[in-house]
Amino acid sequence: MHEDLLRQIAADLNQSPDAADRTSRMAALVSEVNARVADEALRRMPFDSSPYAFQAWCAGADKS
Repeated sequence: MHEDLLRQIAADLNQSPDAADRTSRMAALVSEVNARVADEALRRMPFDSSPYAFQAWCAGADKS
């Protein structure tokens, strides 16, 4: 998505021109959080991607 479009969306949704100034910081934060989630999923989720492995992973994650 183009940054100009993100700025316009933020300004429209928040009805505040200042919100557009925060767009780049928020985009960076969202990217960082998504990377952390993906990294954690790769480390903790079993290689077997069958539905049973996913259920077992969820059960193990729930215990920790």
